[in-house]
Amino acid sequence: MANRKQTNRRDFFENVSAGAAGMALAGIFSTLNASLMAGPQRPTYESFDMSNLANVVREPNVVEFKPWKSMHASITSPMITAWGARDVPGSKLAIGFAYVERPETLGGATHSHAHDQWIFLIGGNSKNFLDFDADCEMLLGDKVRKINYPCYFYIPANTPHCPLEVKRIGKPLVFIDARI
Repeated sequence: MANRKQTNRRDFFENVSAGAAGMALAGIFSTLNASLMAGPQRPTYESFDMSNLANVVREPNVVEFKPWKSMHASITSPMITAWGARDVPGSKLAIGFAYVERPETLGGATHSHAHDQWIFLIGGNSKNFLDFDADCEMLLGDKVRKINYPCYFYIPANTPHCPLEVKRIGKPLVFIDARI
């Protein structure tokens, strides 16, 4: 019987990779690495079914919020949204509120739309909305805007924007998306 000496893992993998088994193993590692590099698949707004989401009109022009679950993993608290004309005929304001507790990419891929939009980022961990402790970046037009203070982004119609990258959160923040 031949005396085979394998002194370390590198020698082992060099010997294994020389044969057909090594080729199969390399293929498996390659597939695993590709799926790990791709990361978790995030849902898109296009794939998110909002048809069952509805508030309750309690009396003319008075609407009770009904909570809904975000498609983003960082938003674990129930969200609320005023649906504009979908809630009350003639209403033009659509606005949503979310509580963000950990870093995530929000807002989908870079896009634009035919309406103006406002995105507010404010402190959500105390009675003071100015108590903001997060680092965020968002493409707005042709420039990535970096913020670490409470603010709102005004996004004129047809302006490319997003994604909103919440890079670090020291304290939870409130995310508000408004449009007319």
